Amino acid sequence: MIIAINTRMLSGDAATGKFLKDLFCLLAQQNPSQQFVFITEKETGEITSLHNVKRVVLPQRSASLLRWKLWYNYKLPAVLRKEKAAVLLSVDSTCSLRTRVPQCMLVNDLEFDRQPGWFDKRYVRFLRSGLNSFLQKASLAITFSEHTKNELVSKYKTAENNIAKIDPGVSNSYQPVQWKDRELTKERYASGMEYFLFHGIIHSRSNLVNLLKAFSLFKKRQKSSMQLVIAADTIPEKDPFIDSLRLYKYRNELKIVEGPGREELQALAAAAYCSINLSDGITDINFLLSSGQSGVPLVTIDSPKTKELFADAALYADASSPAAIAEQMMLVFKDENKRNELVKRATTQCAAYSLEKTAAQLWQKILATAGQ
Repeated sequence: MIIAINTRMLSGDAATGKFLKDLFCLLAQQNPSQQFVFITEKETGEITSLHNVKRVVLPQRSASLLRWKLWYNYKLPAVLRKEKAAVLLSVDSTCSLRTRVPQCMLVNDLEFDRQPGWFDKRYVRFLRSGLNSFLQKASLAITFSEHTKNELVSKYKTAENNIAKIDPGVSNSYQPVQWKDRELTKERYASGMEYFLFHGIIHSRSNLVNLLKAFSLFKKRQKSSMQLVIAADTIPEKDPFIDSLRLYKYRNELKIVEGPGREELQALAAAAYCSINLSDGITDINFLLSSGQSGVPLVTIDSPKTKELFADAALYADASSPAAIAEQMMLVFKDENKRNELVKRATTQCAAYSLEKTAAQLWQKILATAGQ
């Protein structure tokens, strides 16, 4: 069977791309007798060197609404015909409206509708005008949470049996480390001090301004040597948040790590005093799961999606309230028994979300979509 995967979005969001690339490569690795065709928009280097994966570059000359429709509804079907694909998986809440190939589509969330200012206006128009049609056309929509599934049912009147929920998953390479390794990482990235860790994108959706304000409140009240490490895959040029750091009162206690490699990120996660992410996007959830698996306490946004996944294994805060975020940071810092309890719960809870399990669940949905 030939499985086509629309991977065009993976070159945009580096962190999300990393998770999905790992997932799709594992999918191909687990099914060596099947052929996979990864269809992308740009030349971004090889996704994988696996023998059963072929890469097809299908360029788009501009980001206009018309060009997007042309790409999905004419160029993409032509590739599917040429490659004799039995099924198509799209990972960006879209599908092609002009192909007979059975399709399943991944819907990470509906933030484009709730927070349109976070996205390119053309992308918002494209999804707002097309998502109903995409959901009707696709054989199956796949989400990573029951909350998103319920949103699709209630808001878009999608039949519940046309939506499947699978678990997010993380690599088992994220594990607790020895004291000596932890100290070496702290020395390298935080001047030998304990640190709160954020990993994600430099964007308003990450609520980084409120995280900095919360860290300021923490420092004023605790008078500790605690550091804040922000690990970002890319640092945007002339970004207002980065520019503002020059005037930040605690800039000497703030460390920016740009483009951490896989092993570097694993070390940062395992050595952190606490991992903090204030968004419930799949990128942020995935890294929190990785941190929890590494034996680190978690502070995250108070949302239905995070509570569904982490239950009592994390502390929750209103991401719009620096005081609420700081309160949870101080709780982890001041209450050693609470911190140890959170470590134990996070390690147990997050260990249940493996990338292998996610790949196996996704494969069953692909088979069902293909009628096998």
